[in-house]
Parts: sequence; C-alpha cells; structure tokens
Amino acid sequence: MKNPRLESHQLNHQFFEHRLHEDQPNRPKDKRSPYQRDRARIMHSAAFRRLQGKTQVMGVGEGDFHRTRLTHSIEVAQIGYGILEVLQQKAAFFPEKIRDWFPNRDLIEAACLAHDLGHPPFGHKGEQALHYSMLEFGGFEGNGQTLRILARLEKYKERGKGIYPTRRLLLSVLKYPCAMSAFDMDNQINKPPKCYHNEERPVVEWVLEGFSDADREKFQETKNGKPKHHSFDCSLLELADDIAYGIHDIEDIVARGLATKDEVRQEIARAFEYIGGQIEHGGSTFDAKSVCEGLFENSFKRKQMVSNLVNLFITSVTIKKSDEGFEHPLLGFNAVLPDPHEKLLKHLKDDVAYNLIIRKAKVQQLERRGQMLVSKLFEALVSDPKALIPSESWEDGDTDSSKERRVCDYVAGMTDAYAERLYKRLFQPGFGSSGDEL
Repeated sequence: MKNPRLESHQLNHQFFEHRLHEDQPNRPKDKRSPYQRDRARIMHSAAFRRLQGKTQVMGVGEGDFHRTRLTHSIEVAQIGYGILEVLQQKAAFFPEKIRDWFPNRDLIEAACLAHDLGHPPFGHKGEQALHYSMLEFGGFEGNGQTLRILARLEKYKERGKGIYPTRRLLLSVLKYPCAMSAFDMDNQINKPPKCYHNEERPVVEWVLEGFSDADREKFQETKNGKPKHHSFDCSLLELADDIAYGIHDIEDIVARGLATKDEVRQEIARAFEYIGGQIEHGGSTFDAKSVCEGLFENSFKRKQMVSNLVNLFITSVTIKKSDEGFEHPLLGFNAVLPDPHEKLLKHLKDDVAYNLIIRKAKVQQLERRGQMLVSKLFEALVSDPKALIPSESWEDGDTDSSKERRVCDYVAGMTDAYAERLYKRLFQPGFGSSGDEL
C-alpha cells in the first residue's frame, strides 16, 4: 500500500495504475490493462449484481420498465464514455497538460459502473436510516461506502482487500474527499454529510499521496459544509450520472403514466424558465413545448426526444480550469457544462422527478416504510450479530472494524427484497421457516 513520495511533476500514468494491495501477476496470456481488470472485477462483483435489486427512484418490483440502480449504472457508463469521446474530439481546444491526462474508456466505464455500489436498500431513506443508526459509531454515507466496497469489502482474493483497485479508479470514485470527522455530527443527525468514512482515511491518504502537500490540502477543503473539489475523472463521472438521472427519470415517469401530461408540461416549463425559455443546439431549438410534444406523442417519438436531450448535454460538455491553483491537472481541471445547460439539467434532475413523484404521499409512505425497515433491521442485528447474521457473511466481513460497522456493511449490502424478507422473518409471526432461502 505504501509507495515512495514523488514530486508532482514526476507523477506519471504508471503511478496511478498502482494497486492498493500487491496483486497477483497477470494470468498466462492475459494482456488486459490495469483498468480493464478493474472494470471486469467490478462487473463480476456481488455488489454490482445486487444493484439490480436496489431502488432508483421507483421501487424495484413496481413494473418492469423503470430503471434500477444496475441499469442506471450501465447507462451512466455509456454516457460517461460518450462525454469522453466528445472531449477527445474537442481536444485541440484544451490545454495540453489536461489532454495528456484524459482517462481511457476502460477507466471511465469502470468508475461509472462502480459509482453506486455503496448505496443501501431503499435509496436515500435507507441511507438516512443507516446514518442515524451509526451516529455514535462513525456515521454512514453511500458514496463513502462505495469506496469501502472497492478497497475492503468486495471478495476477490483475500479478505479485507476488496478488488485490489488501482489508485486512479479510487480517485475517480472519490466523490467527496473529506472524512466524516471533518463535519459537526450534531448538525448532521438526519442526513449524512458528503464524505467518506473515517475508517477509509488510510485509503484516501494512499490515493492522494503522490500529490503535493498544497494540492492535497486544497483538494480536501470544504465550503458551506460540503467538499469543494472533484478530480477531473470524478467530474466526468458526475456529469454522466446527472445526465442519466435528469433525463431517464422523466422517461420512466411518462412511460409509466405516473404523472399527467399537464403536470409534466408544467414542471418542464418551469425548468426552461430558469434559462430564458430555450436552448439552441446544432440547428435545433429545445424548449418546453417541443420537449413535451416529443415525450407524449408516441413511444418512438419519446425515445427520440430522450436521445436528443442526452445528446444535447453530452455534446455540450467542455473543460474548465480551477481557480484554486492546483499543480496537478487531475485536480486542477473539471469537465463542466455551459451555464444554461448546467442550470437546465440541475432543475430537471433535482426538481422534476421530486415534484412529480417523490413528494406525493403514496411515495413518501413507501419511503418512510423503507427507512423504518432499515432502522429496525440494524437494531435487531446489532444486538446479537453472531447469532442473527449467517456465519459466512459475518466472518467474511471486515473483521478489523467495529461490530456496528460490520453490521452496517451487512445491511447496506442488502437488496430491497432481501431486506423485506429478513424483516418479515424477524418481526412477522408465522413468516418463514428454518429451510427458507433468503
């Protein structure tokens, strides 16, 4: 895990290909790159498979059309690569120092596929429940759990070493480069701060150890209670994630008839109002009227409008240099959208799905149910984990961590359906038998 400290100008691509733990030599005739192996290990991981059973916006099992966290992650990977291709096509317009550090397809796809691994059952309400349960034991944050899965929890070769990830993969998924201990937990009771878990501090120190002291200090600064900075790779991942959320949630809502045409038109019109009513792009005009017509005319037109919106954002991405004076390009540059595109996407992502679906009483009831279920499961399991958690799962966990953190890891890894079955088994009289498979 330790590497000699290098000056910032000495950092090369090979340095970022180093793995957190010494890995086995390549298998015979295995010519894959380090990032190809990262991607393969993620795709074949149990944590990745479990994403098919975890809530995105609408609950798993409420129909077959809408996205799960698994399909969302696959779409984010495709969009992430699309953004990378656009930046490569525009490369001549960007400084050479960042062009030399563009990620390759394997790395950006690996990061995108991994970005949601740490999210618990029942979405953000499940995250809030685990954080509240863990307040006295270090808290919980879904993105921080992703780092923990890659670096420690996922089974690959030895317990406690995760998938033996490369340094640059971990830098790519390090969405919040600040430890939980950097925040006042008295003000974070109901919602976790944007951070990684304190237990992963040595991992983050290893990820950042090649950068200068000044770069590392600036990179971990906060503003208004949130981390200020992303790496270049992470900014690309974040844009891909936002585009997938902002557009595909609307597609799911319309296709499933979860809101009326008037309701959707009103929300989309409000989003366009923030940018003056329309965006011109490639000879086409995007406004509330044309978008709503495309979404509601028929399923073929809807798919074309969704594709056009995704293309609008992907092809508009550019690169911005930070004003903070970072020495290394991976910290000093970010992929960004032009201001009107950024504002439009923010409102599509943050407001439309919330106003049309999430804030409705029926959905709030289900979210509250999921939150309660996760809290009760943690409370029951932490009371006697060796008796209530299957021995293989308990013994294969992170034995260096506290009992509470290990129980939290177990609950966070559950799918929605598994959590419901286990809850019924523990609390519902007459449910289950000794021969049931959970």
